[in-house]
Amino acid sequence: MRDYLLENRSPFLDVAAADKGASIRLAPVTGGFVFHVLGDAKSDEAALKKALAKIAQELGADVRKSAPNQWFWVGDADVSSDQRAEIQSALSSQFALCDQTHGRVRMVLSGASSRTVLAKGTMVDLSADLFAIGQSAMTQIGHIGAMITRVEDDSFELIVLRSFAGSLWDELQHMATEFNKPASMS
Repeated sequence: MRDYLLENRSPFLDVAAADKGASIRLAPVTGGFVFHVLGDAKSDEAALKKALAKIAQELGADVRKSAPNQWFWVGDADVSSDQRAEIQSALSSQFALCDQTHGRVRMVLSGASSRTVLAKGTMVDLSADLFAIGQSAMTQIGHIGAMITRVEDDSFELIVLRSFAGSLWDELQHMATEFNKPASMS
């Protein structure tokens, strides 16, 4: 239990100016929560989603499988430690919540060529017919471990450990360079 309040600061410097007019957009997700849910050997995603819908319907049930019997539960609302404790106490003992909100960073890569940009760094086949909207995969992007989730047709959300966020951001900017050149340079 924390003895002090954590301030959720972005690990990125001024990023708004970097994407002005770009065809590939990279943006941090500000606010919200990331909970790591650990299940016992008999737990399953359907039971987790059902429990979350009953306990905390207002937070949604965006649950992304990260490993066998482990998920990231993410949402855009801010959740206090008291609210998280209430949710944990209402959950079955087969699930444990671990707040990762301050340890993991969410960012969204979007644009018509976002799939091509990500393909430069990951082995996951992100083609539209194989990687459906809402589907997630734990993978490496370059040398950095990240979770990729397809959130819209040409939009992917990435979750990465905070200490690697700046490196992944720079790497994605570099991989997107060919799509973001001014018209006079292409």
